[in-house]
Amino acid sequence: MRLSTVFLSLMLFSIGLLAQTNDSIYQQYLLNNHNVPKRVHYTNDSRNIIKTNIISVIDGHLPIIWEHKFDNCFGFEAGPGIILPYTFFEIIGQNKTDEPFKPLFPFIINPTFSNRKLGVSFQIEPKLYLGNAPWGSIGSFYSFKSYSKLLIHEIGFAFNFIDQYPGSKNFASQMGITFSYVNQIPLYSVEDVKYVGTESNDLSVYGLPKVSCFRLAFRLQVGYLFDNQIKPRK
Repeated sequence: MRLSTVFLSLMLFSIGLLAQTNDSIYQQYLLNNHNVPKRVHYTNDSRNIIKTNIISVIDGHLPIIWEHKFDNCFGFEAGPGIILPYTFFEIIGQNKTDEPFKPLFPFIINPTFSNRKLGVSFQIEPKLYLGNAPWGSIGSFYSFKSYSKLLIHEIGFAFNFIDQYPGSKNFASQMGITFSYVNQIPLYSVEDVKYVGTESNDLSVYGLPKVSCFRLAFRLQVGYLFDNQIKPRK
């Protein structure tokens, strides 16, 4: 009788161990087999947006901006751009008139500025978001633009108001205002500047004085919001 009891106990222990081993092997198969589909969740809290600035495009600059949110407090935006062979004043034909507009403070735009070739640009802007569900942001930025006759370095501060549309969850717009310091390096003539400013005493490598100024500008950015994916842990 005692021998039978011991034998039965060993049998039950072996069956339980085998069941655990098979179950563990099956779980490993599900986790490591690439043919088994993994469940991916999406949230309404988008972390990435691709956008451009409509006002800038009208004035001959097409920025391609990637904005990334680390969380609801911090993020950044950065990206290249294309300088287009026209300006706003060339579109309306202002530089062809006998009496061009005087620079309008504080925008200080030179209406006779022209650009005839494609160019490149780049910008980067760390951002601090405002509100638990961000309704706006503040940040500092640096941008570089290369025109056919002019190089521009610009640093400044920006405020953006974020507006998202529930009916179109993948579309958002950002209206903003910037205040910046602009350093312009003309390549051929000191008159080839985009913004009216003060000539420096130091000459650039092109043998011409740099022209610097402070600038106030508006933004109207529109873009596509990417869905935020949450994947299961491996």
